[in-house]
Amino acid sequence: MPTITAPCQHALYAAVDSAAAARGMTVPALIRSCLTLVGPEALTHLPDPGSPEPVDVSHRTVTLKNGGTRRVRVVPKLRVRHATPLDAATVRKAAWVAATIGNDDGAHLITAGELNAVESEMSRCRLRLEQLTAALETLAFRPLRQPIRKPWQATYVLGFTHEWGLDPQVVNSRFRTLAPIFHPDTGLLSSAERMSQLLEARNFLLQHLRS
Repeated sequence: MPTITAPCQHALYAAVDSAAAARGMTVPALIRSCLTLVGPEALTHLPDPGSPEPVDVSHRTVTLKNGGTRRVRVVPKLRVRHATPLDAATVRKAAWVAATIGNDDGAHLITAGELNAVESEMSRCRLRLEQLTAALETLAFRPLRQPIRKPWQATYVLGFTHEWGLDPQVVNSRFRTLAPIFHPDTGLLSSAERMSQLLEARNFLLQHLRS
């Protein structure tokens, strides 16, 4: 069974060392227990706690067999024996889970029933999002096939019934409401064409109101 060595930050090593001592275990035994319990695959989507930073590196002087001395670089390292090859990031993730499990801001284990409830709620949210997207698509303006040259075209694009009583503040407010919906990169109904016409309609109305 190979031994995997994972350089880590002092804060992570101190946390897992404290957790192991509280359980009467060694650090390698605690990490191995975590890997056995949750499996390396379950750690895939967790962020890597990180390799050592410059502040984690220290140096010490060691005595050589010939009586001389040498200054060596020292970094915190996690070591664990595992039946299958693991990368350093996975070992650090397992150490973080082992050190923080049960903490308010740490890792948590959930039951199959809790997992099913979460998946059910996610399915409900996905369905609701699909319904809202369909409703928005139905209510959204149909892009005009010609440039905006008249006030009624601009008010149509921005969702106003007419131009009377509008002022720049109202026009800009409506634009800020609609723009996130049609933004081509992040919008729920992403559309470069609609976004372009929103900009055109806002600019036209603002100029029209000033004239």
